[in-house]
Amino acid sequence: MWPSFGGVFVLDDERAIVRNQSIRTLWPLGVPLSPPSESTVAGRPVANLSFALSYAMGAGSPAPGEMAAPGQPRAIDPVPFHAGNLLIHLAAALGLFGVVRRTLASPRLRDRFGTAAPWIAAAVAALWVVHPLQTSAVTYVVQRVESLMGLFYLVTLYCAIRAGEGARRAWWAAAAVASCAAGMGTKETMVTAPIMVALWDWMFREPAGGRAGRVRWGLAGALAAAWLLLAFVVTRQFRAPSIDLAPTTIWLYVRTQTEVVVHYVRLAFFPSPLVFFYDWPLTPVPLWMAWQAAVVVGLVALTVAGTVKRHPAAFLGAWFFLILAPSSSVLPIITEVAAEHRMYLPLAALIAAVVVGVHLAGVRLMGRWTLTTGVAAATVGVLVAGALGLEARARSRVYWSAVDLWGDTVAKRPDDPRPLVAYGEALGKADRLAEAEVPLKRAVELAPQDTFARTRLGSVLARQSKFDEAIVELDAALALQPANVDAHRFLGQIHAIQRRDRLALEHYSQALAGVPADAQIMARMAAIRAESPDPSVRDPSRAKALAERAAQITGGRDPRILEVLAVAQAAAGSFRDAAATARAAAAAARALGIGGMASALDSRAAAYEQAAGVR
Repeated sequence: MWPSFGGVFVLDDERAIVRNQSIRTLWPLGVPLSPPSESTVAGRPVANLSFALSYAMGAGSPAPGEMAAPGQPRAIDPVPFHAGNLLIHLAAALGLFGVVRRTLASPRLRDRFGTAAPWIAAAVAALWVVHPLQTSAVTYVVQRVESLMGLFYLVTLYCAIRAGEGARRAWWAAAAVASCAAGMGTKETMVTAPIMVALWDWMFREPAGGRAGRVRWGLAGALAAAWLLLAFVVTRQFRAPSIDLAPTTIWLYVRTQTEVVVHYVRLAFFPSPLVFFYDWPLTPVPLWMAWQAAVVVGLVALTVAGTVKRHPAAFLGAWFFLILAPSSSVLPIITEVAAEHRMYLPLAALIAAVVVGVHLAGVRLMGRWTLTTGVAAATVGVLVAGALGLEARARSRVYWSAVDLWGDTVAKRPDDPRPLVAYGEALGKADRLAEAEVPLKRAVELAPQDTFARTRLGSVLARQSKFDEAIVELDAALALQPANVDAHRFLGQIHAIQRRDRLALEHYSQALAGVPADAQIMARMAAIRAESPDPSVRDPSRAKALAERAAQITGGRDPRILEVLAVAQAAAGSFRDAAATARAAAAAARALGIGGMASALDSRAAAYEQAAGVR
């Protein structure tokens, strides 16, 4: 996973990290514990706090070679965030080792596994930590919500196991409850942790002189109390747009998830092709053709039956299905029907089943576990782990570039519209405009009602001066979504270039209504009002007011906005003010290293001073 350090911020990272002002301070504590709504960290204050810690530990310095625009959040170096993700992943592997070892060494399984328990646990943890399917949860920075929740989940179970044996049971119980509460504040999937602790007791706990399968209801109740915290944080920032509770949607979602779960299992054993983003449709095959549904329902039934009979293997089935359940059946998350990072913890059950199965088969074939058998098993384990690690390394490198990541996604899912749009947008940001047209046009073809796809296509066409084509796409986007801010913004730019000032102002005004504090739109409107040859549009006083507001929002640090203000002041006849503003703009340009612009502004200031002297 070391190559993950070269990964860039992509997709949800932008809103949850790059533009997240709440992670830029640790005090007062209420700030990082109040994440922004409509983002991956919404309703997940502990995860947001962890990102604030990453920012405080060095992520506040700009990434090499990057500089944010004036008035915009400073660019962030992703390396400290990746370091935090890797440390969390390694800590979770240690937690998994502890849970597996303690489980195999429990009174119920001790005679069967004996001294092999630590080695089996080490094999499970090693294969789990290097598995390529984990790449999304570790390298995609914002999915720390998944890996951190996984760490708390494993620590909760480990501490709960320790609370039933040896000394300091109260301390271990308290640690389990604290970890469970922290997990609830990290991701909602933690909701099943108290149930898993009770199931572990039912399956493996055999207290001396007591009844086998005795559940510690007091501990289970204390852990379940953390559900109150979960309910509180979720209701404060419920991500309603991503969840559709309509009965029809729920039914389609559950049926689709049977296909998705089988896909996950296949990737666990054959991790290729791995896909960063699935635009998986809610259109499952007819029920009579859905063999995946029969497989999943059969496995769930076996798990339930095995749990009732206290068969140890059923715990692995319960682990797999209960951890997947919140996102794969209970809550229909329509914006993300399938996601590889959801397999972060469930993968451990599949790996444990294979490793334990191989161990038991080896013992049965060899009659007993010998040194030779152990060496052979260790060799095979190292080879498998090495192969998985190399694949994970190669997969992590794909995250080094947004263009490469989305290009890889489109190559594997060519008919998914959303990755096509993201790929086109990434190419556009890299100024590969002609290339960007291809995926964007394909996205519009696949999803003609997608306003975002049409808007992005329109912007790419406009940047190539294909204005007539761009207007067609942007008008179509507005017909579908009249309040589309970006479509209005781009149309305003196009009409301003073509000197259709009245139309430009109309679209800019519509865009500003959607984002009232956008200084760039204000400045563009001010420039038109100040310099338009159309007397019905030209209005220097309104231009000056707009430019002053834009300069105030940006703190007087954006030289381009200050330049517009100087032009507006000059148009209004305030040449002395215009000269002073132009000098301030030149100073701001020099501070940003834009020497050519600073020289031009100095010349403009001199002209204003001369005009002021003449008057």
